[in-house]
Amino acid sequence: MRVLRRLRLPIGTNLRRRWRIPGGPPTDHPRTSYQTRVFGTPAQRWFFADGLTANASDTVVVQFLSIYAIALGATNTEVGLIAIANGLAGALALYPGARIAERVRSRKRVVLLGAAGIGRLTVLAMALTPLLLREPRHAVYGLVALTFLRWLGGSLSHPAWVSLLADIIPIDIRRFYVSQRMLGMTIVGAFAAPAAGFSIRAIGGIEGFQWVFAAAFALGIASTFCYSRIPEPPRPSEADRPRGSMREMLADGAFVRYLTATFMLHTTTMIVGPFFAAYLVRDLGATTAEVGLLGTVDLVAAVTAQLGLGFVVARYPTERLVRIVMFTSPLIPFVWLFAQNPWHAVFPHIIGGASWAVYNVVSFNLLMEYAPPRNIPRYAATHQMTVLVASFLGPTIGTAIVAVWGIRAAMAISSLGRLIAAGMMFLPVRRPASERDRAR
Repeated sequence: MRVLRRLRLPIGTNLRRRWRIPGGPPTDHPRTSYQTRVFGTPAQRWFFADGLTANASDTVVVQFLSIYAIALGATNTEVGLIAIANGLAGALALYPGARIAERVRSRKRVVLLGAAGIGRLTVLAMALTPLLLREPRHAVYGLVALTFLRWLGGSLSHPAWVSLLADIIPIDIRRFYVSQRMLGMTIVGAFAAPAAGFSIRAIGGIEGFQWVFAAAFALGIASTFCYSRIPEPPRPSEADRPRGSMREMLADGAFVRYLTATFMLHTTTMIVGPFFAAYLVRDLGATTAEVGLLGTVDLVAAVTAQLGLGFVVARYPTERLVRIVMFTSPLIPFVWLFAQNPWHAVFPHIIGGASWAVYNVVSFNLLMEYAPPRNIPRYAATHQMTVLVASFLGPTIGTAIVAVWGIRAAMAISSLGRLIAAGMMFLPVRRPASERDRAR
């Protein structure tokens, strides 16, 4: 605790104000019961249940889609195309998604049609792909196309999802609620990953992947049901709602700096990220069961880190926590360089699981605290678009690096790039004290 309090640059107050992201003062919500703070309203309960079931489904897709493609005969380049499809879909869909979130009366309906509708159906289609496309190469490209559609639906509805979250979760408990919801999602994922891995091995062959993806679809439908039960608060007509402004958002120097650091972090992460699964299976000789167990190691580390985060998330400024955790990311590819067999991968999985679990919570909290209420859809869309453009650009660069110099060179470049991204968060920017008030 004392280390967190003392982690400050040795600079004057005026300069410190220039590099700080004004994410609001730390809050320490009265220690009422856990049930009141997390399950106090029907909206909180159904949203929590939605997170658990959605993450169980998504864990299967995220952990095993690349391995599914490899089982169908995908090359490293084609594995990279799956990640590129994610970023391209997000880049195309997020700004239209922000406009939709600002104009519609029902944001819940947008989510049910997008991530909870199109997104779920594409998982079912992934399970059926080998039956519909008999040629293995065609099946691989079918998975790439379905990945694009899945992220397109999710990205179109993401701004509406964030905007509705801001309305249904009270601001005074939002930090704690978000951290506990993500903790619950991580625990569910810790069981889903090994269960999927052992199921694939027990069933065997391509059929194992098909049955597991069919189960992921069923869990996704359960998530859709939970989200449909969330009571949506009434929303004024478009004419009566304050309008967001892209110009005001881009004039926010601190937010632009944060976007730049985020773009650098995710681009350099995705230079090597999509190839870890292929490296683990092809170069280190891991089986699907070992991949599932390593996924569990990742998730156990995430659970442990998020449990610790629960004690500090409401007591320290979110921007300080973001800076701290960004400096742990460069260790992940650096430690991968020394892996010689599948179980050496335990160490980067522990670091990565803890680091990304904390980063996902605190970066989301920072966005929710930082964005002016009327501009939340645009801030959310721009932030997510930055991440997904990086997800498109990073694998493109990484594919070229791996093809010419190999995956170990990509690991070294990724580690250096992540370190530079963490340093960017300390660049000073000018942001007048009244600017945030004008944006509101």
